[in-house]
Amino acid sequence: MHRAFVVLMAAVQLGCGTSTAPSQLSSRYFLSSLDGKPLPVTYAEDGSMLVSSILDFGTLGRPRETTPVQGLVRYVVDIRRPDQFIDHSEVDLNYSIEEGTLRINLCPSLALCLVATELVGPIDPDGGELVLTYYLSGKAGSVYRFVAALPD
Repeated sequence: MHRAFVVLMAAVQLGCGTSTAPSQLSSRYFLSSLDGKPLPVTYAEDGSMLVSSILDFGTLGRPRETTPVQGLVRYVVDIRRPDQFIDHSEVDLNYSIEEGTLRINLCPSLALCLVATELVGPIDPDGGELVLTYYLSGKAGSVYRFVAALPD
């Protein structure tokens, strides 16, 4: 499962809620753990390590509306390969927020993805963290815990 996600990122390189209050997304989040394990964490069968990841919603386009919203989030991933090379990838991904739930489509715009992959989870009312579950064709997988860079 991790391998498919790594391949997607290399190739092109959250829960439901019913709140009607404005979303409280911070502009930037850093990955702190994967499946409860702090970074760096083994990420692929070849021994590659996930060393960092960022979700950057930007500062001007950050959603705070009470209605469903859509936009782009920059997803940054650094993976240390077994030969110690750091593979740095950045990709802009589509996201949507509806009824307090964030959905990040992991298929980049204009890419042809044969399998639906996304990160899904509730928006923390305080904006301090995002706990997103990785879904592959609707099947839940790993849990990614992101913490806000700085409170707004």
